Amino acid sequence: MGLGRETTSKQFESDWILIHEFVHLALPQLADQHDWLQEGAATYVEPVARARAGQLSAERVWAEFVRQMPNGLPGPKDRGLDYTSSWARIYWGGALFCLVADVEIRKRSDNRFGLRDALRAILEEGGTLDHRWKIREALRSGDRATGVAVLTELYERWRASPVQVNLEALWHDLGVERNGHHASLNDEAPLAAIRRAITEQEALPVQ
Repeated sequence: MGLGRETTSKQFESDWILIHEFVHLALPQLADQHDWLQEGAATYVEPVARARAGQLSAERVWAEFVRQMPNGLPGPKDRGLDYTSSWARIYWGGALFCLVADVEIRKRSDNRFGLRDALRAILEEGGTLDHRWKIREALRSGDRATGVAVLTELYERWRASPVQVNLEALWHDLGVERNGHHASLNDEAPLAAIRRAITEQEALPVQ
């Protein structure tokens, strides 16, 4: 990311790189075969965090997910996430894992917890980039915070097997309706409350 005396606040607000890289600082180092979790979490969290901060609209975030998440689906010769090292599977396969985990955590917890609660717990337990953890250790930490074993269960299913996700059904349930390169959001959809909880803008604290 280029920084200089002429860099404007608008440029900072429109840039995704810094936020993506900062997410890496809030996760522990994992074995190389788990790069998909580190890159996938950063790929997923960056636009969600920017939406919650009011820098991106929810429509824009979901439109981008509709466009990019198919890149994370396994191809004919792909194996599980731990055994497929293509760019698409590392970045968007990992992001798809995070999206599915986020939705499932919210479903099982009546929308009281989400992936961000799991990631915050990992961070609070010392899971930062200057520490090396085993992946199951990190996922169990996240599961303890949410009270549901979604992360460890998903990992055991996805790590060695090329799991397919019915994205069209997922978008329908979340109320994300594709319109060319854009998306409209249907608040009557079965999981609309979960979609809103993921990307709704957070209220700023009163000073």
